[in-house]
Amino acid sequence: MEPSNRMDLTSIRVVSWDVDGTLYSVQRMKWQLLFLLLKGMTPTRGLRSIRELMALRQFRMIMERARTSDNALPAAVEQDHRKSLLEMEHHWYGRAIQRIGPRPGVVDLLAFLAAQGLTQVILSDYASDYKLESLGLQDRFQSVYSGESLGFIKPSPRGLQRIADDFEISPAHLLHIGDRAETDGVAARAAGCPFLILGRDFRDFHSLTRQFRSGQ
Repeated sequence: MEPSNRMDLTSIRVVSWDVDGTLYSVQRMKWQLLFLLLKGMTPTRGLRSIRELMALRQFRMIMERARTSDNALPAAVEQDHRKSLLEMEHHWYGRAIQRIGPRPGVVDLLAFLAAQGLTQVILSDYASDYKLESLGLQDRFQSVYSGESLGFIKPSPRGLQRIADDFEISPAHLLHIGDRAETDGVAARAAGCPFLILGRDFRDFHSLTRQFRSGQ
């Protein structure tokens, strides 16, 4: 279901948010990762840091390959080493995300939607609790869903269908906000949800707040 230029919130009951690239800038996070890597570079620590970042990159490649193979995650993702990878993510991604903070306008939009009485949840492909804490947004969402826990990732529509089922609403009453048309948009369209894509359907979160206000 494609959005119109003016999104009507009157039919929306739940808003699901993507995390990576939506709540924060991935590009800015990568620059911070480079800064942290160079800052902590020593003869002993440097090699370990590079190995950790390579392991995280390999995991992301596994996840990305799953997008082209029926969106179901391979068994390798569920191995015990995922716990150690999460610790590495927290150490590297968590610190980098904390340094950049949320995208401008995100906090205002979250507050605006909450004031409308809308339930807000997270639907990310990756575990995101530590990311929300790093952004200072851990108390803004009623539920946090991750594709790697559910066993399938976007563009599979099953995550959005799961949210609609859990909150006992029609998918038409679930608005998804993301940054990638080929994942967030395809998943929402397949699930029958309205959706908005950053950079395509709205320029930034300040403009989206104004768009919602104009529709009141």
